[in-house]
Amino acid sequence: MNEKLIEKIKERGYWRVNFQPLIATIKMDTLQKCKDVVERNSVQLRGWDYPHIPRRNDENSGMAPAGNYYEGWENWANHKEFWRIYKSGQFLYYRGLREDWLEEDDWRPKVAEKIKPGSSLGVVGSVIYEITETFSFLSRLATAGLYDEGVNVKISLNKTKDRELWIEDPMRASFMYPRKTSALNLSFEEAYTKDEIINNSKGLANKLILQIFDSFGFNPPPEQIEKDQDVLLSGKA
Repeated sequence: MNEKLIEKIKERGYWRVNFQPLIATIKMDTLQKCKDVVERNSVQLRGWDYPHIPRRNDENSGMAPAGNYYEGWENWANHKEFWRIYKSGQFLYYRGLREDWLEEDDWRPKVAEKIKPGSSLGVVGSVIYEITETFSFLSRLATAGLYDEGVNVKISLNKTKDRELWIEDPMRASFMYPRKTSALNLSFEEAYTKDEIINNSKGLANKLILQIFDSFGFNPPPEQIEKDQDVLLSGKA
């Protein structure tokens, strides 16, 4: 793995996601099983999987076994991410905000001119879709038997100070005034039962999405967020 990738991700805005089983036991007795559980349960809803399963193995992309975990990494265009799954079922994920790396995306030069690193946070793609994918993946891991005794979920959005919510879709109405936060980072932590995760992953995601938006002074009704979640979950995003 390129040891500098996490350092690069942390240079700009990024998500840090950590799932920790409430009872520490070995859930997978081989590293191959660690790899398989991520590959089988990776969420593919909008053209890029969550977490991403690399298709090649080199300095910028790949997967590899280690002592008691398997890890994967990707450094391509504006996709910067790193994940690690432990034999215990613990999952750790770093994912750079895509809007902060648009200058490395050759397909969106005009957007890159407008959206500068550290300035924006996409309402739909980087919050609603991102958090919904996070809980969808968590639900799949729980269904696979990793969190039978429950799981502690820690999610943080880092380097948010003075960042402004951005409506990515030009067909949608923009905010009447800037929705910004002065918080350096936004951190959330909650413990869930297996049943809560499997039966209400969309609802749990909806609740967290609203908490994130509240930090920016934006308080839409839950039903409005749910409409975008349903578009994603139906595969029409």
